This record gives sequence, C-alpha cells and structure tokens, in this order.
Amino acid sequence: MKKRLFSILLCAVLVVSMAACSSKKEETEEPEATEESGEATEETNEKYGLDMDTITVAISSGYEPFCFDKDDELQGYDVDMWKEFEKRTGIKVEWERADFSGLLGLLDSGKADVVAAQLTPTPEREEKYAFTEPETYYGSVVVVSNDNTEIKSVDDLAGKTIGVGAGNEMQQDIEAMYPNGEVKFEIYQSATLENMLKDVDMGRIDGMLAQDIQAYMAIDKSGVNCKVLTPPFESSCGALAVKKENTELLDGLNAFIKEIKEDGTLTKISEKWIGADVSVESK
Repeated sequence: MKKRLFSILLCAVLVVSMAACSSKKEETEEPEATEESGEATEETNEKYGLDMDTITVAISSGYEPFCFDKDDELQGYDVDMWKEFEKRTGIKVEWERADFSGLLGLLDSGKADVVAAQLTPTPEREEKYAFTEPETYYGSVVVVSNDNTEIKSVDDLAGKTIGVGAGNEMQQDIEAMYPNGEVKFEIYQSATLENMLKDVDMGRIDGMLAQDIQAYMAIDKSGVNCKVLTPPFESSCGALAVKKENTELLDGLNAFIKEIKEDGTLTKISEKWIGADVSVESK
C-alpha cells in the first residue's frame, strides 16, 4: 500500500514539474508574427522613410564636373552623390538620359522619379515641381573670347548674340535685364559647353552664359581662348526636382542631403571634383 501511494505521489510531482517547465518555456519564447495574426513587422533596412527598391534618376551627361562619361563610366559630383545614396539606403539607382531641355519631361511621363542636373528652383519651375534643399551653390556668368574688349560685364550685351543651353534659366535672367529684346540668343540643345565655347572662340557668337564652376573647368579642359567675366551677375543654387505630389520622396531626399552635408561627405565629393566646397553658400 505504501509503495503504491509513493508511486502515485511521484507521478504527480513529475506531472507538475513538466507543466511548470512547459509554461516557463512558452513565456520566454518570442511570439512569431504572422500575416494571419495581423501583426506587421517593420523593415529594418528602410532609411529616410523611403520604401522603394529602385529609383530612376534623370540626367544629362556631358555636364562636367557634375555628370559626364569617361572611360565608359558615368562620373562626377552628382554621380558620386547618388552612389552614396545607394550605399546608405540599399535602393538601386537607375539612370535615364536625355538632353537638358527634356529632363523635366521625364518626370511628367513617369519615366524618372527625380531629376539630377543642378536645376535652379525658379518660380516657374516651382509652380509644377518640388525641389530639395540645395546640393550646390554657384554663380551665373558671361563667357567671352580673350580678345573681346566690348563686353566687360552683363551690362554690355545689347545688340550681341549670346549662346545659352536650352531650358537654362540664365536666359530668363538676361531677358529681364533687357526687356525690349536687345539681346539675341543662340540656343544649344546639348548640356555640354564644348560647342558653345568653340563658337565663342571662333567669333560665331559674341558670348555665352554658364555656371562659373562649369565654365572654368570647361575652358581649362578645352584650351579655348576664352575668359569668364567676374563677378557673377547672379548667385544661384542647384537642387533635385521631383513631382510636386511626391512628398515622401522629397522628404527622404532632403533627409539624405542634410545627413551628407552634416557628416562632411558632400564636402569631400565637392573637393574631389571641383577643388572647393560648393555644397555650402559663400558668405
């Protein structure tokens, strides 16, 4: 009888012990979220609030030092900036090429998510598109041949033929200075300054409009007998453009630009390609 009672008590102890262990295990195990449970899991690799696998960037190559082809590879200030974006977000960058004048049309058609071409946020553009915080600051200048003594500044352009890239806002600046059409413009479709510089050097046009950064580098590279008139007639900035309704992308890109400015990455990119920090506004 005693043996039977002992056996019953032993079995009871074992059952209680196993139940306690099982309960403890269930408490320490993390519950696994499933679609059926309705619990959402948060993406740990999402950054700047952007939930996308790829981003299509509209560019106009031939725009040294910002975006150009060399040794069968796309290079430049903007290209390095987007490489950094890809590295930090894991979002694959895909390029969509067009002439400068057709870049914003790629946004309209949905073929691109963003335009990266050092666009100035003019009032006309801001009516239709949204712009990020500036990624660069630059001056708008007039370029003439070295032997040109008639044009000393932007005030001497009346009666002259001036080259300008299609869609470039500098043309509007000059038109505002000469509201009666005293300046004739020769429009160039390519973003590169090469053809314009040659035409200035050969006397086919009297001068041209360009960013100071791009003008200095293009003159040095091409070896043409041209000079930049200083000081710049306008100070401007370059920014990224997105569709106005795409506020998520705009906020994400602004967060990215802010971060690479604050940690010095954009300064390093600028010094690499330009030799100075154009990511901050000159005082």
